[in-house]
Amino acid sequence: MTEEDRILHALQSKLQRELETYNLTPMEDIDNLSPADLNIILYKTFDKDSPIGFRDDVDYTILEHVPFLKLSLKYFEILKDRGKVKLTKRGNLPRNLCFELYNTRIIEEDYIERGIVKLNKEGDTVAIQNVKIISLLCGLTKKRKNEISMTMNGEKYLQEESKKDLFELLFRTNCQKFNLGYHDGYPQGIGIQDTLGYTLYLLLRYGSEDRTVDFYINKIVTAFPSILNHFEERWMSRLEQFRSCFETRVLERFLKYYDFIQYGNKRSPLSSKGPIDLKTTDSFRAIFELRGPKFKFKKSGHWA
Repeated sequence: MTEEDRILHALQSKLQRELETYNLTPMEDIDNLSPADLNIILYKTFDKDSPIGFRDDVDYTILEHVPFLKLSLKYFEILKDRGKVKLTKRGNLPRNLCFELYNTRIIEEDYIERGIVKLNKEGDTVAIQNVKIISLLCGLTKKRKNEISMTMNGEKYLQEESKKDLFELLFRTNCQKFNLGYHDGYPQGIGIQDTLGYTLYLLLRYGSEDRTVDFYINKIVTAFPSILNHFEERWMSRLEQFRSCFETRVLERFLKYYDFIQYGNKRSPLSSKGPIDLKTTDSFRAIFELRGPKFKFKKSGHWA
C-alpha cells in the first residue's frame, strides 16, 4: 500500500466512524431518536427489527372489538355467503349491501348520524368504502367482470386462528398501500402518510396520557418542517391546514376506525380553533409496543 493509499484509507475510516456516530446520536428535533431509528420507523415500520410494532402476545378477545376488523369480517362473511356480489355500473357496492353493513353500527359516520349526508350509496360512507378498497389491495377479495368476491387466500384468513394475521395485514395495507387522502380535498403527497411510522411512535411514547392534538402536530412539524410547504397561505395558515388534514386523514378516518384513540373535541362549534384532547386506548397499547432493545441508543437511562 502506498502512502497515498494509506491516507485515503484513513480518511475513509474517519468518515465512516463519523457517519456511524451521527446515525446513532440522539437528535432533539426528532424527539431524541437517532437518525438510524427514525429511518427504520419510517421505512421499515413493522419489520422485526423496528423499534415499534405489533405485540406477539395479543389477546384475541381484544381483536374482536377492533371496529375496522369487525366490519371487514362482516363484509367478508356476506361475500362468502353470496359467492359474488354484482357491483353498480360505476363499480360501487350495491345500496342494499351498504345498508346491511352500516346498520350493524360497527362504525358510525358522524355526518350520517347528524343527517348531513343520507346514506344512499357506497361513496356516502368512508369506512365501508375503505373496507372494500383495502380488501382489494390486500388480495383478500377480487373484482372480475364488475363482480366482487372473496379470493381463496382471503377465505383462509377467515379462520379464527388467523385473526391476528388478518388484522396485521389490514392495518399494514391501510398504512402503506391505501391512500389516506383518497376521500379529502387536501394536497396529495404532502408527507402525512410517509411520516405515519413517526406518528405511531409518538402515540406509543406519549399516548397513555391526555395531550392535545397540537402536541403531536408540533412534534411532527419540528421533525419534518418541509411538510408545511405543500400548503399555500390562505384564510388558514399552513400549520392550521396541516393540522386539519392530519386530523381528517390520520385521526378521524384511520385510527378512530380502529378504536385506537380517544378523541375529545373542546372547540367551539363556531370555530375551527381550540384544543382537542387525544389519548390512545387500551386496545392500541395492547396491540402495539415500543421495543426498547431495538433502539440504537439510550436516553437518560430509558429507551427512547
